Amino acid sequence: MKRFSRHFEALTQAISGMGGTGDTAVAEAPAAEAVVSEAVTGIPDSSIEQALLKGIEVTLADLDQTEHGWLYRGHPVMVYAVDVAAVDDPQVRKEFFHRIHLASCCGALEVPDQVVWIGTAREALAAPELESAPHACEYCLAKVNHRGYRGLGPRDRKRVADAFNFHWHVSQYAQEFFAADTAHFWAPGKQARALEQIEPNAADSGTCGFCEWQVPADSGWFVPVERGTELGLSIDACVLCAQQQAMGVLSLPDDSALAASQIRYTDQAAAHSVSKEEDAQEERSWAQVRRQLPLSWHPLCEQLERSLSAPVLFQRFTGYEGVAVLAWPEHRRGIVARAEDREALPEGWDFWTMQDVLGSLG
Repeated sequence: MKRFSRHFEALTQAISGMGGTGDTAVAEAPAAEAVVSEAVTGIPDSSIEQALLKGIEVTLADLDQTEHGWLYRGHPVMVYAVDVAAVDDPQVRKEFFHRIHLASCCGALEVPDQVVWIGTAREALAAPELESAPHACEYCLAKVNHRGYRGLGPRDRKRVADAFNFHWHVSQYAQEFFAADTAHFWAPGKQARALEQIEPNAADSGTCGFCEWQVPADSGWFVPVERGTELGLSIDACVLCAQQQAMGVLSLPDDSALAASQIRYTDQAAAHSVSKEEDAQEERSWAQVRRQLPLSWHPLCEQLERSLSAPVLFQRFTGYEGVAVLAWPEHRRGIVARAEDREALPEGWDFWTMQDVLGSLG
């Protein structure tokens, strides 16, 4: 209860200096109300998937909780329109009601019989008495450190909160929401499916229409257009480009995705390299790093980019079998995928894992 009280005391202080919700939120309200009118009149939905696009009312006991969010019948969901009866201040209660929650940021979201609304499409979230489009809860953003939220100043925190994208959040913690040992595709309005179950007889190798990589056969890294159509793709793709281009969340097993990234990078470097001298002079860029790496590495890249120059990708060392995923030779520092990878790398360097670095950044 102490944490419950602290949360609402802080919310009260924030509201005391708060103005209106802004023209954008007010302008979106009529559309939200139109969705509510259909949802509450008893018109049957074709499926749970479609109902969740509009929003449905449940209790927290109906949800499965992960470290960074909730699941409802296999669907990642946002929690919103939470009416906390224990709060006396009507303004605080109303403000809390208009928040989108990603995690249990306070005691009010740890009570099993608390009634909440859940949904999967932010632009369509609706509920009775929701007067404007709900906004992301800053306590949730801080708890999960969404896009490095804890380390940002007030202006950047507002920018991140305003631009909150639920699909981006799900993609960063996909292995909490979906089976970690196989690729899955999920989008609002659709049931999560293993990638291999979509058009299972489609081709297993070919050339990616985005990056032009010749994807090796039997690797599980090729998404032919027949399969990609369900992902919103209109051309053949490798899984790495498909993950960044899909109209939804394509989760990939970490080891497989990183192996695909490394092999693609090596193949492309060999195909486009003219000379070692030109390679050495090629300007390193964070944009290239993000294009090459799976989405699971993007939160790290986003935070490091604020203070460090772009690294060398997949740095190898003469006489050693190990590889540093990111390396800064000028500082003799690198980032590896697993702690045990350090054993196959040279001494005299400082090697961290991705989780080590994210932990040190808050």
